[in-house]
Amino acid sequence: MKKAKKEARASARKILLGLDAAEREEKSQKAALSFLESSIYKDAECLAAFLSMPEEIDTFPVIKKAAFDKKEILLPRIIPSTNKMDFYALNAGGLFDLKSLYSQTELNSWNIREPLKSLKLIPKNEFPKKTALLIPGLAFCKDGRRLGRGKGFYDRFLAELFAENDLFRLEGKICAYCYSNQIVESLPVEENDILASAICSDQGFFFCEK
Repeated sequence: MKKAKKEARASARKILLGLDAAEREEKSQKAALSFLESSIYKDAECLAAFLSMPEEIDTFPVIKKAAFDKKEILLPRIIPSTNKMDFYALNAGGLFDLKSLYSQTELNSWNIREPLKSLKLIPKNEFPKKTALLIPGLAFCKDGRRLGRGKGFYDRFLAELFAENDLFRLEGKICAYCYSNQIVESLPVEENDILASAICSDQGFFFCEK
């Protein structure tokens, strides 16, 4: 399993790095349009998103629209010296450009933007039940399985969120957000991983096959 995951991650990274800036922007805009038209987004009172790494699909168009729609916006912050993370709430008023987003975030040691620690921490048991939670990954299957980068941040967070928040477990939605060429037929993943409810890419939005 370990070797298979290593090989799958290497293949997925090669695909991500093969996209140029123009392709990333075009695909990111298409994915955003699809997600914003989805029932998951329209029904959500809160958007829990991730801030993209340079090679990942860009989540800012979705974050910007959620601010305009006055939805609560949560972003993850890694807990130092652990493989865990917490989510913090942004001050969404006026969050309509990258400058305003950057004013509420900072770069961590992996050069990934995170919300400032001075923002409001949202404990797992206080996640709004109608939250659309976007998750990143290197690759996804149509049944919602996900291959992460190997640190287990999201697998651990989702397991704890489901254990501590019955309302989110019943009504919250987890949506994989990625490029269409990150969607594959099979992945070497663990049986007990929490699956995504839906997948959104530049080729559209769909609910996962169970």
